Amino acid sequence: MTVLAVLFREWWARIFRTPAATRVGNLREPLYPKPAAIPTEGVSQFRPPSGAQGTPEVASLLQIVQRPSLEIPVAPPRAPDPAVRERTLAQLHGLQQIPALQSLAKNFLQTLNQPHVSIGEVVDAVRKDSALCVRLLRAANSVAFASEQRVQDLATAVQMLGVLRVRRMMQAMFTLRDGQRVASGLDWRHLWIHALATAAIAEELERRLRPISDSQIYLAALLHDVGKIVLSTLSPEDYREVLLRAWNDGGSLEDIERAQMGVDHREAGVIFARYNGLPDVVVAAAEHHQAPIFATEWQFEVALVALANHLSKAHGLGFSGARLVAKDGTFAQHDAWEVIKAATGDPIDPEYLEMKLGAFLAALRVDLRNLREDR
Repeated sequence: MTVLAVLFREWWARIFRTPAATRVGNLREPLYPKPAAIPTEGVSQFRPPSGAQGTPEVASLLQIVQRPSLEIPVAPPRAPDPAVRERTLAQLHGLQQIPALQSLAKNFLQTLNQPHVSIGEVVDAVRKDSALCVRLLRAANSVAFASEQRVQDLATAVQMLGVLRVRRMMQAMFTLRDGQRVASGLDWRHLWIHALATAAIAEELERRLRPISDSQIYLAALLHDVGKIVLSTLSPEDYREVLLRAWNDGGSLEDIERAQMGVDHREAGVIFARYNGLPDVVVAAAEHHQAPIFATEWQFEVALVALANHLSKAHGLGFSGARLVAKDGTFAQHDAWEVIKAATGDPIDPEYLEMKLGAFLAALRVDLRNLREDR
């Protein structure tokens, strides 16, 4: 048994007590008591090596990653308080900064401190941090730097601003972040890890499904759940309660968000994206990634984000606040394939594609694990 497996087994042992499990559809449903708090360690990032699925600790981890909702009565969410909604909306319209991974900040600054760093290296570092993407695109489109054409890609933004200015912006930004407090029990890193995984998978899916790639797909996928980060930034304690209720009761995350904070993460993400002048594809992904068929623009890109989001959850890459349940089906059954097949006109075998993505997902898991900062 590896050290990593032992650590995860001990962590889960502190929360779950009974090892029994039963079958629900084609997923496994653990009969554990509900956790008292949202996990604050990278449990869902763990993926067992081939052949290790039979061990008890691995079985319990896989069950939790794809745990269907229990068939128990759940009290309907209370109606949103209009006053709470108005207060949240007022805060949303003034929000310009969101938290990100401190480990990414360190990696970025190490890259920029190299004597002969290239634009490509800077872009590769920038694109891993969605808060930085927002800041750079807004700066490149500001009055001081605006050109006749709107800047929507990171390479152009970095070229316009210059590496030195980007370095200064980042140092100031991360210094401010260091002073932020995180509510007890709410760890933003795992939301970001899910976002990073979804972005990387979406980009890989696009490479395989559309020869001419669009560089905005990474940004759209990275920010598809930005509303969750936004709401947790506005009120960490309230959003911690939202996640706890969604985890314990198995109710709809959006219903609980609206009851607790007046808006759900999709509406919050759309407002934040529009207020900060982000590309329209980001707005579309934030609004429709759960049902890409309803997107009126950027439908193909939104469908890719939806599929990437599903794979990220299914393979336990980060924690998005909403687990896969039986009604979500499999990757091959996802509604997004209707959009993908209509757009490409090519016969696609989703199950074969998922198999071919195995090596990519394994490498991605290692990369994400290296981003964690436990000290």
